Amino acid sequence: MKQQFEWSKDAFEKSVSSRCWWFTGYDDGWTAPGLADDAELQGIVRMERDLEKVPDWASKLVETSIRSVPPCGHYSFPRAYLETASSIGAGRPQSFIHTCFTVDGERKKQMMDYCLCLDAWLAGTPPEAPAKELSVLGHRKADWLAVCRSLWQVLGERTELKDLLVERVLLQTRWWIKSSVWANDLATDFGRDQYLGDYTERGCFATDNGNPGLRAPTFKLDASLRVQKIEAKLKGICPDWPWFRNLIIDGSWPCAPKAFRYLERLLWSVGKERPAVSLPSYPMESGDEVPDFLQAEDTCPDREQAAAWWEEFLHALDAWWQDRDVTGVVTEDLSRRLGEHTNVKRWLVRLYAHRLRLLARHGAKIGRLVKPNPGKKWGTKGLETGEQSGGGDAEDRAPHP
Repeated sequence: MKQQFEWSKDAFEKSVSSRCWWFTGYDDGWTAPGLADDAELQGIVRMERDLEKVPDWASKLVETSIRSVPPCGHYSFPRAYLETASSIGAGRPQSFIHTCFTVDGERKKQMMDYCLCLDAWLAGTPPEAPAKELSVLGHRKADWLAVCRSLWQVLGERTELKDLLVERVLLQTRWWIKSSVWANDLATDFGRDQYLGDYTERGCFATDNGNPGLRAPTFKLDASLRVQKIEAKLKGICPDWPWFRNLIIDGSWPCAPKAFRYLERLLWSVGKERPAVSLPSYPMESGDEVPDFLQAEDTCPDREQAAAWWEEFLHALDAWWQDRDVTGVVTEDLSRRLGEHTNVKRWLVRLYAHRLRLLARHGAKIGRLVKPNPGKKWGTKGLETGEQSGGGDAEDRAPHP
């Protein structure tokens, strides 16, 4: 005879369903605001209890795949969200979770093109020089002459402060290119000719965000004497150095869908030798309108498309675990990924849907991406089955490298 279910702290904490609420507002467990009164979560825990035994693969999937979908969307949106659905269907977690701080070679090559531009500016060349090279050999397809001329205009007249800031931006960007990982690149393929801090065998950020078994290195950039000398000089001559340092380090993540928009914001500020926009940690009364001078719109998703996809995906998850018949491209793709209905899968899908709703509502900047904002477009990439890139924001949670 089954024991009567009682919703309580003990019931929640003993459940597998309690292990996946990173960045949702429920991070503090039972004492988190609203958790004890969450009727849907109560139903999910009851559904888990009715299984009597949760398979090991399902427990691991909750603790990794479901817990670690990117809370800020990721530039490859909606890839990670669909991969988690595929894992539920296959009955096993992904071998590599494409979550925070994971970046593929395509994205790194796009960043390298912009690094070449900044290197050329530091070298004192006219914009036509890097533009000629990039037009032939560059990874991105853009009007590189227009990009370079606009960048040179934005940066303006050379000063010691601008030189130091641009050099520090370059070092940080190249550190990200070298240290970020992907399933087929554990910090082994890029930047091998660049010293960007001492090699450390373990410590890759992606390890803490869903890939606990990942053996990938990091590089201690802040221990570099070169970086320390640059920062010491900037601290002495730049009144707004704390703002710049915050943006260079914690606002430069290549996994952010708007990474190149952030770079535009930073370079616009370098050109003015002052903060051009407000940040929560450095508020200003007013900010400048930063133009699109890097021609990077196609590296970002279309916000309205992303919002429409998200809504349909959540409806499809609900319909699947409830055994309701619905139609649509997203729904049909999800059904193929999830495969045959089982009670364990129904519980996992219900848990997953609730986590995603809380993620968008409370815990992360994914909400900025998946809530419609007419006229605010970041790009034009298709999202129906996750075959193209896109993403949400990433700005609040990285430890300093």
